[in-house]
Amino acid sequence: MFDIVNPYNGDIVGKAVDASNSDIQGALEKSYDYQCELSATERANILLKTANYFEKHILELAKLITLETGLCLKDTKYEIGRVVNCARYSAKVCHLVERDTTANYLLDEENKPKLNVINEPMDLIVGITPFNHPMNQVAHKVFPSIASGASMVLKPSEKTPLSAIKLVEILIEHGLPDNMVNVITGKDANLTVKNILLFSDMDMLTFTGGLSAGLIIQKEMIKHGHALKRYVPELGGCSSLIICSDADLDLAVKIIMNGCFKNSGQRCTSIRRVIIEQKVAEEFIDKLMTQVASISYGNPNDEQTDMGTVINEESAKKIENRINLAITKGAKLLYGGKRQGALLSPTVLDHVDVSMELVAMETFGPVCPIIRATDYSEALLFAKQTNYRLAGAIITADKNKAMTASKELKVGQFSINGPPSYRTEAAPFGGFGDSGNGEKEGVILAAHGMRRIRTTYEH
Repeated sequence: MFDIVNPYNGDIVGKAVDASNSDIQGALEKSYDYQCELSATERANILLKTANYFEKHILELAKLITLETGLCLKDTKYEIGRVVNCARYSAKVCHLVERDTTANYLLDEENKPKLNVINEPMDLIVGITPFNHPMNQVAHKVFPSIASGASMVLKPSEKTPLSAIKLVEILIEHGLPDNMVNVITGKDANLTVKNILLFSDMDMLTFTGGLSAGLIIQKEMIKHGHALKRYVPELGGCSSLIICSDADLDLAVKIIMNGCFKNSGQRCTSIRRVIIEQKVAEEFIDKLMTQVASISYGNPNDEQTDMGTVINEESAKKIENRINLAITKGAKLLYGGKRQGALLSPTVLDHVDVSMELVAMETFGPVCPIIRATDYSEALLFAKQTNYRLAGAIITADKNKAMTASKELKVGQFSINGPPSYRTEAAPFGGFGDSGNGEKEGVILAAHGMRRIRTTYEH
């Protein structure tokens, strides 16, 4: 067993099994051997019952997430709402995934020799999830796998496994067969993943996490004979928000308050770079500072708190170091820059250069770095200076500028007059470059991707 620690106060809030290789292989074999006999309607009903349970127990489940993440209750209650939506969308998908049938592929009515397209769930999927959104990230792996009829072995983050364990327990309580989803936990994430990959009969691995971990998993898959298995990596982001000179600045402030500080800045689609035209920078900053100063940060268990901690002190120190490095290189600290353990203040910096580590890398915390551009063209140029291509956004009244930015940034999802983090649970989601390989999540495509198609001909 290993301890799960509350980032805010250091309390031990639970324990999880440090799975041995024997435990891991046993869980994989059980899920691989399980053959789903549930109909689409039965799978949908399990998901709908689970959604109803989550909806009725929002505060209880949000408190569990807060305990192991340090996120404030405002954020974790919102997360539970997303889990509810994900379950209900996935329930609808249970029927959609079975509609890709032979009739869709017939070129003539004779059908000679007789074509039969077999659309079936994969035997075994491995899902690996990160610490941020420890229930919703799990939901986006597990619920589509249920919709598809496939079995899954889930490895949640070693920092936040309690939420994942609880979610699967709730599914089982509402009718999910025990071995359709198995959870593996381990203190050493790298060792746990390597042991998982020793199992030869995995069909697919879906991973959400950082770039470095995603590349390591890909190398380990090749090393262990899974080179041609389906790999769906949803990796990091370094999303830009471009604020044009014609932008609604009040809207811009509202978007940044959500995009930079919600979830303590720990979302792959959080705003990492605020790129603003010089002409409106001062007016915008005046408006922004008033709102940032109103953020209540601290005790995540207090329902009035707007922002809790990051995942641990190590992460907070890394963010703090990048902030300080940016200041030494010429950035101006406008607000914050304070740290106490894993608790970081909301932080705003001005005159940030696009080459600084703070914005060149994915800085996973509550930081708003402002980069000034002389005009729209330079703002767009700055936004393109990253290998991450997960999300982006622009605030402008000019539709042509907006559509040009969307086209040229080539990110997985783009918002016009909205935050780069905006998504619906059903829509395609995933990035390119250092953010992913073009594979998509979102419950519809995720569920379809967890099935395989075989073709037979009767001559």
